[in-house]
Amino acid sequence: MIYIKRMLLWLARQLFALYAPQICVILFAVSYINFFREGPLWPIGIFAIFIVYIFVRYVKW
Repeated sequence: MIYIKRMLLWLARQLFALYAPQICVILFAVSYINFFREGPLWPIGIFAIFIVYIFVRYVKW
């Protein structure tokens, strides 16, 4: 049973490392467009670069 738990934890960490930045950017883009329909789109790109920097710099496995 402990091997299954370790495997699931490892899988969850790998999936988080792979998909968390994209999910953060997509959620930000959807919420930004909902709140500011006529606003510029460049903050989404800046946020994407910022998220990539944060995950590369501070998320260590």
